[in-house]
Amino acid sequence: DSMSGSGDRYLEGLMRYLKDEHVAKKGCPLPDEDQWELVECTPGTPQQHNGFDCGVFTCMFCDFLSTDCPLTFSQEHITQCRERIALSIMKGVAIE
Repeated sequence: DSMSGSGDRYLEGLMRYLKDEHVAKKGCPLPDEDQWELVECTPGTPQQHNGFDCGVFTCMFCDFLSTDCPLTFSQEHITQCRERIALSIMKGVAIE
């Protein structure tokens, strides 16, 4: 995870959440769930330097990973990351 842990239990928890939400919202199991790959942290995984930017880091991980971009952001970019998230919410679309 972004606080230097292995993140295994968080990955499993997020996957469980996605599965449960899909059933709750769509009324059926998550399609192709066996195709999902839970990727553990590597030595180059961006790390947050405090206990309150976890949501920003989570959003940025999702943003970068969903477009197959390398994880090149860091704590030093947190203001730009927050602005990117805010702009995406205001526009109602993912920012490319």
